[in-house]
Amino acid sequence: MKNLTNFKNELARTPSRFVLAFLGTLVGLTATTGARAQSMNYGSLEDLFGEAVTTSATGKPQRASEAPAPMTIISADEIARSGARTIPDILNRVAGVDVETWGVSGADVGVDGYNQGHNPRLLVLVNGRQVYLDHYGVTVWSAIPVQLAEIRQIEVVKGPQAALFGFNAVSGVVNIITYNPLYDSVGSAQVTVGTQGQKEVSVVKSVKLGDKVGVRLSAGGWNMDEYGTSSDTQVRHLRDNQSLRRTASLDSLAQITPNVQAGFEGTWARADLFEVGALQEPHQGIYQTHSYKGTVKADTDWGLIEATAYNNHLDFTLHYVTGGAPGTYATTTNTTVVQVQDLVKLAPTLTTRVAMEYRDNSIDSTPVNNATTGYQDFALSNMYDWQIDDTLSLTVAGRWDHTVLNHDGVTPVPFTQADYDRSFDSFSYNVGVVWRPTADDTVTLTAGRGIQSPTLIELGNNASSQPVPGSLQITGNPRLNPTVVTNYEVGYQRAVAAIGGTAKVSVLYQKTQDFKAINFQNIHVINGYPTILLGDNLGRSSEWGTEVELRGKIGAVRWSASWDWLNPTDDFTFAPGTVTANFQKSTPKNTVRGNVGYDFGRWTTDLFLIWRSDYQAFITYAGNQLYNVSPGLTAQAAISYKVSDDFSLTLAGSNLLQDQTQLSVAPKAERRVWGTATYKF
Repeated sequence: MKNLTNFKNELARTPSRFVLAFLGTLVGLTATTGARAQSMNYGSLEDLFGEAVTTSATGKPQRASEAPAPMTIISADEIARSGARTIPDILNRVAGVDVETWGVSGADVGVDGYNQGHNPRLLVLVNGRQVYLDHYGVTVWSAIPVQLAEIRQIEVVKGPQAALFGFNAVSGVVNIITYNPLYDSVGSAQVTVGTQGQKEVSVVKSVKLGDKVGVRLSAGGWNMDEYGTSSDTQVRHLRDNQSLRRTASLDSLAQITPNVQAGFEGTWARADLFEVGALQEPHQGIYQTHSYKGTVKADTDWGLIEATAYNNHLDFTLHYVTGGAPGTYATTTNTTVVQVQDLVKLAPTLTTRVAMEYRDNSIDSTPVNNATTGYQDFALSNMYDWQIDDTLSLTVAGRWDHTVLNHDGVTPVPFTQADYDRSFDSFSYNVGVVWRPTADDTVTLTAGRGIQSPTLIELGNNASSQPVPGSLQITGNPRLNPTVVTNYEVGYQRAVAAIGGTAKVSVLYQKTQDFKAINFQNIHVINGYPTILLGDNLGRSSEWGTEVELRGKIGAVRWSASWDWLNPTDDFTFAPGTVTANFQKSTPKNTVRGNVGYDFGRWTTDLFLIWRSDYQAFITYAGNQLYNVSPGLTAQAAISYKVSDDFSLTLAGSNLLQDQTQLSVAPKAERRVWGTATYKF
């Protein structure tokens, strides 16, 4: 056992290229037995590397520090120790991530600033399927059909990553990877009760159907009372309903032949929650989604070929109050995606990935469903990963998108059908250089360009008949241009034996061109109709930022500390206060995080603190004035006791320092405490 421990400790300081050579030897030894699987066995890789690894960026196993993009990996153990019950609460611990909390479950997540209500700049994936919602590119986190107990790891990738990860990877990627139904055996039942009337249950179970088929089933849900802290009668009315979550999923994988695997996934979710929208308006959102996905992977003489097709369907309703009167907005969207890629090893040190993607997105008109607006997107991408020598690697990727708009149904007044007979091309890229001058030091240089295509609401048209000439129209904009985000970053990481961990520092510069927003203040006259556009290009913004992070473990004590500094500068074409966007004031310039935990015997403890400097942001009940959020310190904590190998109890809480805490421009959050019983089987 001591020799095995020494081997893992040495392996932890060894570059991945040597580990890959060792893996190649193992594959060669097992190939004659027919054990050539295509899906990555993350459990085996994690055991071998001594830490969580990623294959998402280039297709090969890598530590996060060796990936050609700024990446943080959150392991299943870290999720469990945190005691958190939502994904945003977990992501809030990552340096460079900004979480705006609206209610007990409603939240928006941003990477490197530029966060807002219904943030549309983030690509969120579960096992390669997008789970952000195409109506506005927003992620409703409680509608993601995954239980925390089935997550193997969460990868947070910062900066534009479209050429490596795909469509809408504008400011970053959150890649959620669950346990593999063929390789991993997992069974868990959890019951949680807490303040705010919290009642939650989740069940996860994997089943093997012989040696070649694996199935994982999961289901869960909660009911929680929204915070009762608002003095605004309109907001109190929107918070009268509980936060509700119901999800179910089935994931399967079969070894068809020694060289071919096939998988199927089906999911369903319902989420009701209080949130803040793109106009910085409070509302109650009701979201119901279902999806189907099929995947085939084949290890061939022409490379590792993977084909994936999936369909995401969304029905959503937003309840809001404007001018004292209640209102409702409801419609349906549909997204179909087909992807094919081939990963080929051209030489011992050179790998390429060629990929094609087709997307078909559509949204129905509302309140009268007699028209459909959408687009088709055709994409080609190519990645080269070159291990130049033992210390230096280069990754270069490019992606070309050809987008074609469409509109079916009644005439899209104030526009014409010709306005929707439009197409445009866009190009994105990623470049990453990783240099390891010593076994302890890593220098990373990255550059990326991402494209934020117009969302369905920004394009959509709700005309139900020929309107009265000269009447005011509120509509999407088929003439809208994509937003372009370019990011440059330099990072340095060093393994520090004295703290049993690492020290990291990075500096970034980012610029945003053709910024998009809903523009209710400027009236455009289009074909004789005064028009308010739900999507308008309104200028540009740029940002400097830096991160410093220390992470270590001494004996049974594990700890981390980080500091983020972000300084955006806006150059918008609208007058201040006329559009609900002011990132140079709404982005906290300084964020400090600290985490400490102590494990002893059957006990596990965890304390997380986060402090953010003051900032100002819009919220509709404050009028066109910025609402001030004072500097604030908040705390989350958890203590767990392992009753037996299969049964554990956890007591956890958030917002613990005060009865009520101002976390965002939304009404204050209340202190929360909950207990969770977990049984593994």
